[in-house]
Amino acid sequence: MEILDELVSKADANDVNSCFKLGQKYAMGDGVEVNEEEAFKWYTRAAALGHTDSEFIVGKCYAEGIAVPKDVDESIMWFSKAALKGYSEAVKELNQIFKETDVPRDKKLFDYHYAKAAEGSPSSMYMMGVFYDLGIGTDCNAPKAFGMFSASADKGNIDGEFSKALCILRGTGTARDRIKGASLLKACADKGSERAKCELARCYEHGIGVPKEPKTAFDIYSKMADAGSPLGQYHLGRCYMDGIAVEKDPTFSHSWFTVSAKSGSLDSEFGLARCLMGGIGVDKNREEGLRKLKDTAERGQTDAMIMLGNLHAKGGQVEKSATLSAEWYRKAADMGDPYAEYTTGMNYTDGIGVRKNPKRAAYYFERSANHGSTLACHMIGSAYMAGNGVEKDEKKGFEWCSRSAEDGYLKSQFIIAECYAKGKGVRKDPAKAFELHTFLGEKGYGKSQLYVGTCYLEGKVVKANEKKAFEWFTKGAENSNPIAQYYLGYCFANGIGTKADEKKALVWYTRAAEQGHTLSKKLVEDYTGKAVAVKGEATPFETYSFAAANGDPEAMFILARYYEEGIGVEKDINEAKKWYNKAASLGHFGAKKAMLRFRKKDRHEKT
Repeated sequence: MEILDELVSKADANDVNSCFKLGQKYAMGDGVEVNEEEAFKWYTRAAALGHTDSEFIVGKCYAEGIAVPKDVDESIMWFSKAALKGYSEAVKELNQIFKETDVPRDKKLFDYHYAKAAEGSPSSMYMMGVFYDLGIGTDCNAPKAFGMFSASADKGNIDGEFSKALCILRGTGTARDRIKGASLLKACADKGSERAKCELARCYEHGIGVPKEPKTAFDIYSKMADAGSPLGQYHLGRCYMDGIAVEKDPTFSHSWFTVSAKSGSLDSEFGLARCLMGGIGVDKNREEGLRKLKDTAERGQTDAMIMLGNLHAKGGQVEKSATLSAEWYRKAADMGDPYAEYTTGMNYTDGIGVRKNPKRAAYYFERSANHGSTLACHMIGSAYMAGNGVEKDEKKGFEWCSRSAEDGYLKSQFIIAECYAKGKGVRKDPAKAFELHTFLGEKGYGKSQLYVGTCYLEGKVVKANEKKAFEWFTKGAENSNPIAQYYLGYCFANGIGTKADEKKALVWYTRAAEQGHTLSKKLVEDYTGKAVAVKGEATPFETYSFAAANGDPEAMFILARYYEEGIGVEKDINEAKKWYNKAASLGHFGAKKAMLRFRKKDRHEKT
């Protein structure tokens, strides 16, 4: 009785495992008399706190009328909770029910849990978070999702605690704080949450909110696998397959997938499909692997859906079909996979397998961004900046691009720098803009090199410095930025920051003109009396011929190669030597080597 009293005390304090153990004791008659009603009470308490086994058991009670009146709708609600977490037996029960009765519509599920959440049910609060997160029975609403997950967590629901931590890690409906999110995941994992353990391990795999330590991730998966966790066994198999913190071992990989699959793991069925298709730890059988892959995808495994989407995009192993590819990606996206959401957004942007639809693209980009995708943060941020598919909102655009900028995405960092320069979505701060553009320029970003050069030329934010302006324009010009090329030509033409050099000015004006820079085109045409062909309007041979005639040593070298090898023109060794010689006289290293090669060849032929 002492042990029973201790369990009751812990259960009354909302210890989820103690609630489940009490349910087991009364169900099995372990130290107490069998009492189905008492067992159901404790199972329900554990289920309300997010215990997956208990959710399935409560669903089973309602399905078969054990300790409560038979209620198919209630059984569906409880089975659905467990099934959402990949509980295979719950999926089987739902499949059986759906064969015999109408599938409940999303709105019905939403209304059921909305009412239960209002009554204070922590598990229904968690489900409401899922519905708001994925747009099931309602519109997607990340802040509401975070609010419901938090309310569920406050009542001790382990799934609510996990989802709240994940929201903070990703920035779903709340400020993103990866360190805090990872810390909360660890606390949740320490309480026994399998999903929290796996997500924490993923953080260590990729260095999200914690140091990048694949070995730590591998150790977490190993402990889970040794404890009999199908989820841990799958990820351990994945580590052996892909060589994550361990040497690749096809046999171990296939073995762990097999063990996990026998426990009903859909993830491991996907792993086995990969093994069959690639001959990993088993004889290669592409046909059987594809069959298993499609079966796994149809049963809801998102990685399998994504792989099928990729295969249909490429063709070869399956029918090449942009439509089928887009369809599989969308299915995975609707289940909340961030990569699939981003890819679906790109499909709607580019019209790949679907009609172009900026509004749908923005919808999926924002979902993906809310689920932690750096690229999606940039895309939805850019959409808000331009009002593309969404109502223009520069503040929101700045906030989203700030996330991807923090992740090191250069295009977003440039947008943030421009926002500070122009006061778009944030208070104008020229000094901050100059600082960010300088950082980007040093990283090789051409547009920022132009910006910094202009600041030094015009004395904006910093003291005017012609030498530094020339240096930054040179960097941007060599990075093929046409405006920087124009300014570099301007510097050579007017002796700004360097010695005046008319020929070099013409070279850089020409390069800018060939990229369509209107003023440079006019300057070159006025000076030479010849029309400049913008790249794309002329053949490469014509483009390089024009640039070479205007003194560009790089163009001379390329033109010489064209003559030597007969590319776009009849082969002419004498013309090749002429242009190599001209380029070499201007210091072109490659041309000097080419001339040396010709001399050696000539000497050899004479002897």
